[in-house]
Amino acid sequence: MENQALTVTPHQLALDIFEDMSGQGRPIYESTRDIGFIRNNIFTRVGGLGIAARRILDAAYFIVATKAPEELLDDKVYTFTAEVNYFKWLMRYEGSRNHAHLVSQMRSAANARVDIMTAPSIEEITEKDSWGTIGLLGDCYIERNVVFILLSGRVIKYLINPYKAHWLSLRASTSFSLSLARAIYDRLIPCEGPGITEWFAYSELLEWPGKVGESRKEVKEFKKHFLVPAIQQLNQVSDFDVSWEPNAERVPPEKLKIRFRFTKKQGADAARAGIDDSMYLTLHNEFAFDGPEFDRIAKNRADWTDEVIERAIEYTRAKVNEGKVTSSPKGYLLRAIEGKYRLGDADRRMAEVKAKQLEDARNERRGRDDARAKVEASLQAQNDLATAKLSDEINIGKQLFEAADDNVRKDLVQSFVSQLLPQRLIDRQGVARERLTPATILTVNRVVAEAFCTHVYSRSKKARSKE
Repeated sequence: MENQALTVTPHQLALDIFEDMSGQGRPIYESTRDIGFIRNNIFTRVGGLGIAARRILDAAYFIVATKAPEELLDDKVYTFTAEVNYFKWLMRYEGSRNHAHLVSQMRSAANARVDIMTAPSIEEITEKDSWGTIGLLGDCYIERNVVFILLSGRVIKYLINPYKAHWLSLRASTSFSLSLARAIYDRLIPCEGPGITEWFAYSELLEWPGKVGESRKEVKEFKKHFLVPAIQQLNQVSDFDVSWEPNAERVPPEKLKIRFRFTKKQGADAARAGIDDSMYLTLHNEFAFDGPEFDRIAKNRADWTDEVIERAIEYTRAKVNEGKVTSSPKGYLLRAIEGKYRLGDADRRMAEVKAKQLEDARNERRGRDDARAKVEASLQAQNDLATAKLSDEINIGKQLFEAADDNVRKDLVQSFVSQLLPQRLIDRQGVARERLTPATILTVNRVVAEAFCTHVYSRSKKARSKE
């Protein structure tokens, strides 16, 4: 039977994880369960922020995305709140208890802006396109251990717009301690295709990690102190294997461009979806789940718990066994997970009864087939024995005929062709009786010859019985 359970929101899941882990002093990136939100791709273009300011934006956007109403008015300002310790945990805050550092980082995040436009770039914008610039954090403040974030409906719409968006995992994003590593990671997440990014101008890349001293802007110094450590951290903590390459060797910085190659690590899908290896193998091997399906699980992980998925797997297997899944078991399972379908005790009992009936029917058919096989084997054995016996009689009859004198031969041929049954056999074979003589009867026709030899054997056996 199908059953709808109460929906668990991402906000509720995050609070549950926070309560479990904060008491143990464990950070969010060590969680075995994932939380995150759908984030518009425009936010991957944000540069000039340190790692703490980036984490503040992530935590703030998660709170907004999980609490925003479905209907938003562009010019209305919406207020979102979070207890400060919960907010710090979401952003993996590593500062002291003094709020001064947190306030400083929130001020940096609040000063960040990003352009939004319908054109691919500012150079390609025309009068037919729309453009805007928005502050990423809006108004924010901390009062009585509560963080307040105020954003307009227009900004929130850009934030949670599903068009050209990606899933951002807080567990993954907070694992970075280097701002450039996190900035590169942001640009890898929405990439589609063969695992290679677009070319980025070196001057643009310099803005990604936040403040970079003048001496560190030299290519050699930037590579040593920023780029190489960032790539190392990406390969260590992210779900990608990453490398970088320049557009050419020994080019001046103003002409230098860099792009990144990446591949998803084995097990990355399971980690992103927050499932164990056993469930991953079941979904991947049995139901052909791949990246898009595991991303969908990750996005709905708050509501799609292990229990929901396991029950849906059981339900789908039952429907497959009943022959009710005729197209895509993968699609059927996704619908079962989304609808929280499950088998009740009565369903399981019914399945057991059907399985027992099928097994009994199979055993009955097997018994009939075995009995039939034994009868057929017995008949075949009898036929083989009769055939062997007949072959022996033919050979003996032939030997007796060939060993007999002319008079006996003549008498044997005459006695054969004068009987009714041999006459019918001879006629069916299309042989003229006049052609059957002691000299030709064994060569004119094989069927007639074998019948004649059994006649000779029979006459000989009767003669021996009279003696």
